Amino acid sequence: MRLPPLSLSCLLLLSPIVPGQSREAAPAPAVTAAPIATLALAPYRRSVAVNVEANGTKGLFAFDTAGGHTVVSPEFAKAAGCTPWGSLGGFTMTGKHLAMPRCDALRFTVDGNALVAPVAGVMQVAPLIAKDAEPMAGLLALDVFAGKTITMDFAGGKLYVESPESAAQRIAGARELPIRLSHEAQGLALAVNLEVPTEKGIARFELDSGNGGTLLVSKAYASLFGLDPAAEGPHAGSIALAPGLVARGYVIVGDLNIDGNLGMPFLKDWIVTVDLAAGRMWLQPTRATPPPNMGVPPPLPAK
Repeated sequence: MRLPPLSLSCLLLLSPIVPGQSREAAPAPAVTAAPIATLALAPYRRSVAVNVEANGTKGLFAFDTAGGHTVVSPEFAKAAGCTPWGSLGGFTMTGKHLAMPRCDALRFTVDGNALVAPVAGVMQVAPLIAKDAEPMAGLLALDVFAGKTITMDFAGGKLYVESPESAAQRIAGARELPIRLSHEAQGLALAVNLEVPTEKGIARFELDSGNGGTLLVSKAYASLFGLDPAAEGPHAGSIALAPGLVARGYVIVGDLNIDGNLGMPFLKDWIVTVDLAAGRMWLQPTRATPPPNMGVPPPLPAK
């Protein structure tokens, strides 16, 4: 889900499951060095969330790697002592404009670990996730980890803020893949885009834990991946991301202002380590079994 840059999850949750990604068989190495912090990623709908607290007020934040910047409800902002002011604006990946007040230096904890969102948006998050989503305190994006190295094991339910020693052990034997960090919303946002070679040049697919159940490809790039630009609705497909690495699932080809998007059907199978200072990323297969709903979209509505 992209939030200034924002993306509405109603587009992302319309597809039945197709099993399997192309994965490398080598097990993840043991990590004995201590990370700086360990955050629990709790199963939430078809993705994950974190339990947060500010000044004694607890809440649940969806964890959205493509959210750009952290967003909080007006109620949680008040509890955190963060006064909304001004405005943040952006566009969903389908081109819809969204605007919201901002709240600077939002301080809160996750599992006792102190985090700061430099500039958070203030709005109700649940309507962006799904019509039937319960109220939430907010959405946690990658901006709170800027300049750090983090590892996300979605199926294993852990996010590690790495120390230099734990990062070195974590990526031993992992596969490095090229990425580009994006900083929209006047540089306030932070997201990760996998650089995917095509016969025409590099296409960039954002990593999106807020996308619970599909793979998205812009119509402008569909034919480069053997997909029909005129296809309507989700359909079974695959996307070759790199030699030996293929994302498989239900694909939506649409009018997007990004090249593509890799949601939880891909991410749940991998341990993802990202150096958010140097702009580097490594993948290795997770040892964990994903929770039952993770990456599994709801049935398509009856025609």
